[in-house]
Amino acid sequence: MSADLTEPHDASRTEMTGTADIAIAGDAQLTNNDLLPVPLRQRTWGVWNFAALWMGMVHSAFGFAVIGGMMDNGMTVLQALLVVLLGNLVQMCLMGFTGRVGARYGIPFAVWARSTFGVLGANIPAALRGIVAIGWFGVQSYLGSTAINVLLETSFSGWRNWNTEFGGVAANLWVSMIIYWALNLLLIRHGMETIRRFEGWAGPLIFVVMIPLVVWAFMQMDGFGPIFDQESHYSSTGSFITSGLLPGIALFISASWATMVLNMPDITRYAKSNKAQMTGLFYGLPIATVVFYGMAAIVVSGTQAATGKTLWNPADVLVAIDNPVVSILGALSIAVATMSVNLAANIISPAFDFTNLFPRWLTFKSAALISIILGFLYMPWKLMESSDTLFSVLNNVGAVIAPATGILIADFYLVRRGRLDVAALYRRGTQYEGYRGYNWWSLSVLIVMSLFCILGQWISAIDWAYEYAAVLGVVLGFVGYLAVVPLARKSSIGAAFEPSGTLGVELDEIEHTAAK
Repeated sequence: MSADLTEPHDASRTEMTGTADIAIAGDAQLTNNDLLPVPLRQRTWGVWNFAALWMGMVHSAFGFAVIGGMMDNGMTVLQALLVVLLGNLVQMCLMGFTGRVGARYGIPFAVWARSTFGVLGANIPAALRGIVAIGWFGVQSYLGSTAINVLLETSFSGWRNWNTEFGGVAANLWVSMIIYWALNLLLIRHGMETIRRFEGWAGPLIFVVMIPLVVWAFMQMDGFGPIFDQESHYSSTGSFITSGLLPGIALFISASWATMVLNMPDITRYAKSNKAQMTGLFYGLPIATVVFYGMAAIVVSGTQAATGKTLWNPADVLVAIDNPVVSILGALSIAVATMSVNLAANIISPAFDFTNLFPRWLTFKSAALISIILGFLYMPWKLMESSDTLFSVLNNVGAVIAPATGILIADFYLVRRGRLDVAALYRRGTQYEGYRGYNWWSLSVLIVMSLFCILGQWISAIDWAYEYAAVLGVVLGFVGYLAVVPLARKSSIGAAFEPSGTLGVELDEIEHTAAK
């Protein structure tokens, strides 16, 4: 946005918070109010907000299905929970690195990426991240819609009969999808403060609503039931580690927070401090993961004891329970949980990413609306028909997202030594310009490493690169980028690789200094 539009906005910002907030008059093609740093006094998310956010994000219908798939492939409950817990610990460490940028500078991922990929080149990883997020929004919303459909079938006797198919989807499910999509849109249009309040009660509420399901499950079985009695199909600890644990961790990362690792600044830019977002993350994610997935396994075990069927699609479980009260509570739980995940992980990110692409024409809210509409074009009901197709998509997601994560972490922490010149990120011709807006050194590493991982699905000699793309890609991007930096510094765009700017500032630091 041009200077005449940004200066009044930022002048009031500077007056409100003193010298910690700077006035930014960026170029029109790089700036609008949604992309500017969040003013310190508007960074209101504390420990509880982040803990509640992660509690809500754990409880997704898709995650429910993923852990079930692991058990269908021969893992015990404890083995599957170990995979999920270790996968989350890996991601939490990475999110600690990326989330700090948002907390210190108040900028979204798409703007941070300008420092590494060029002020225009950042649009490439941002667009890739946005496209992936919209796909996940479609999948998650479809699963949430099936829960809404179960809720309506249970509540209204005639709803189940309205099942004429259009485009391979029953009419009642079409309406449920539209209702669910509209609810997401309603929340996103009220802005980040509304989302903060929603996440604050949605995460903890899901634990409460799951309790009746667990009680029902225990009433159907003796002890923990058949799922917990299932023996491992792996012949030894070694075979489990090599054939189950390590591939499972990589798959779970692709299926859960691989994309969130990359765009953590989109959320943490609203944090009071980096400590607040990290504390909330470590309270909310690992504990909620073990508790929720343990509860989910108990519910599925009870369903198998009652029906003789092993069902991991939450909607199928609710139908099989055939208890109106339990089904309604379960459907509400899944619907709210999935919406909680979608808002934070799959709508906020593409909204900022597409705003970064077209800052003159798109705002956060209009970009979110476009993202929600585009979610239909993925036809998630088709994607969910085949587990092979779904797992293939997951591995390809890891192959694209992971190298970008490694490159950004290497550049910020080792090359730029944790410093950014925030004002320069919004202007052309600065140290972040690269060649005509593109840093082809970092972009080349991203392209090469992503292709290497993707080709593993067709070249047997490097199939390991594809299978472990979600984790290996981070390492490849990190090492590959550091390998080219010495050459890049000798090139005509070498100035883009020198540390400049500040270490950033947090609201808690300002308040602590003022208190003294």
